[in-house]
Amino acid sequence: MLLTVKLPDTLPNERMLYIIKELENILIKEGMPVEIKEEPSAEEDVWDNLDINTISVDTGIEDFAKNHDHYLYGLPKKS
Repeated sequence: MLLTVKLPDTLPNERMLYIIKELENILIKEGMPVEIKEEPSAEEDVWDNLDINTISVDTGIEDFAKNHDHYLYGLPKKS
């Protein structure tokens, strides 16, 4: 089950946190798993919060940065 709650931006921050905590406590008392994620607002750019270490993949190819055109498109390797 996915529950989405949209709170107005006009609520004071302390009030929003209180409402979220109360909802979390109710769901926990009912034995439901709870994961709370805050969705970025329209003004917030998700690229500002990008953590490259969480999405990077170790390919094991030591010269990948230098020869990415070779590995991606089959062009000759750069020496």
